[in-house]
Amino acid sequence: MSRGDLTAIDPTGRAPWYWYVLIGYPALSLLGIVSLARLTGGGSVVASSLGSVALLIVVTATGAVTLPAIWRDVEYVASETDSWAPDRKIYVGAAVAAPLLLGVLSGLAAGFGIAIAIAIVAFLLSTVAVCIAYLYNRHRAIGLLNR
Repeated sequence: MSRGDLTAIDPTGRAPWYWYVLIGYPALSLLGIVSLARLTGGGSVVASSLGSVALLIVVTATGAVTLPAIWRDVEYVASETDSWAPDRKIYVGAAVAAPLLLGVLSGLAAGFGIAIAIAIVAFLLSTVAVCIAYLYNRHRAIGLLNR
C-alpha cells in the first residue's frame, strides 16, 4: 500500500489512544518545562522547592507511556504501508538506552544522587526527542493524519 492509498482521519471519529500520546507528550513536556522554569524563577531545580522536583518527576514518568505508544504505532505503520518500515527497537531502545547509559556514567563519576537526577532528565529529553523524530519521519513517509 502506498502513501496515497491510506485514508485520512475522520474528524468525527476517535483516534486510538496512542495517537494522542505521541502528539500530546512533547506538548505536555514543553508545558512542564516552562512551568518548572516559572516555579524555580529560572534557577536550579536541585536548589528549588519540592513541588518543582515533583513536577519534573511527574512529567518524566508520563514519558513512560510514550514507549508503548510508539510500539503500537510502529505495528500499525508496518502492517498498513510498504513505503516506510520503522524499526521499533531503534525508537524505543534509544529512549531507554540514553538515560541508562548516562545514569551509569554519572553514577560512576559523581555518585548515586546525581545519577538519579541525570537519568530522570535524560529520560525526559530522550522520550521527547524520540517522539518528535518518530512523528517527523512518519509525516515524511505516510503523513501524520493517516491511521
